[in-house]
Order: sequence, then C-alpha cells, then structure tokens
Amino acid sequence: MKYYPINLNIYKKKILVIGGGIVATRKIERLIERGARIKVVSPEVTGKIKAFINEGRIRWIERLYKPGDEEGVVAVFCAISSNPQNNKIEEGLYKICIKKSILINIADKPELCTFTLPALVSRGEFDIAVFTGGLSPRLAKKIREDLEKVYGEEYNLFVRLLGMMRKEIKMKKLPQRENQKVFNKLVASELFELVRKKRYNEISLFLSNFIQKIRQWP
Repeated sequence: MKYYPINLNIYKKKILVIGGGIVATRKIERLIERGARIKVVSPEVTGKIKAFINEGRIRWIERLYKPGDEEGVVAVFCAISSNPQNNKIEEGLYKICIKKSILINIADKPELCTFTLPALVSRGEFDIAVFTGGLSPRLAKKIREDLEKVYGEEYNLFVRLLGMMRKEIKMKKLPQRENQKVFNKLVASELFELVRKKRYNEISLFLSNFIQKIRQWP
C-alpha cells in the first residue's frame, strides 16, 4: 500500500470543497464535525449545504472553480460530476495542488489524489478507519457497517473518561513503565461495563476511587 495512514488536525484550518452535490455534502458534514473553516465553490448546492451556509458555518462562492480558489488552504476536496469539462478542471486542479504542496482529494479518482478517505466508524473522540488502498471502497464500507454494530455510542464517553484519567495519571509523573501498568489496569477494569450500562453514579465513584489510588501510588 502506498498510502501512509495519519490523523490530520484540520481544526480551524482552511479547507476548499469544490462541488455542491450529495458527495460534497457528506464531506462537508464530516469537515464541520472536525471544526474546519470551509469554503465551497459550486454553481449549485444541496439543501443541507444551503442550511450550513445560512447558519454561517461555511462560505459559498456561487460559480465554477477557478485557479486561485485554492490559495491559502490546507486541503482541497473535489466532488463534481464526470464530464469532459469537469475532467479538465480536475486534472488542472491536481497539477496546481501538487505544485503548491496542497493536499488534494478528487472523488472516485485515486490517481488524482495525494490522500484518500477511509470508511470511518465515528463515535465522537473514538474513530475506527478502514483502508483498502483505494482498491475496494465497497469492502471498506461493508467492514465499517459491521464494526458499527460492535462499537456503539458508549465508546465516545469511555474514551473521554480515559482521556481525563490519563491526565491524572500523567500528573503523578511516574516512570513510563509504571504509567503503562496503570493505563492497562484502567482499560481492563469494570469502567467500560459501567459506561455501557449507563451507571453514572457508579462511574463517578469508580473514578474517584481510582484517582485516590493513583495519588497514593508508591
């Protein structure tokens, strides 16, 4: 596989989306979730994109893409229909982005991408990404659907609690080996079952007791 999997921080970063259809809408929804500053260039947009525009969550330029629209952005997502005119736009856009070292993703054309998007199971701070190297998006989607049945919304709270506890553990400034022991003990504890069963009072008590143990750790 030629792609190197990474998590890209796009919070408050400028992102260009070219296109205003269903595919572009899906990409915009995910970008908004991640806090990106989004500019959309398209003569037309879906109703959902218009709602985002009216809410002030994205900026819309109501026309076809022109060279220069990508200036100052971190990444470009292009999702336009396939026709001779648009094919030329995509090829030109790819060359411009390569020259300017801008990340570029063109829907359904991996040969014109510097990055591809995984099938994603998203549970707040908890994500599972499925890559197939662009060879079989359908398989990636099937695996994502299978994983969604296993990893429910409870993982969002569980991961947030683990993150909170990680800060407490780090404050103790234990040796790395001791940190690892504490982390392992926490992940293997009853905490997840308490979260899954929504036993919030017991969760609070468990965390309080665990923090006390950390503070008394030799």
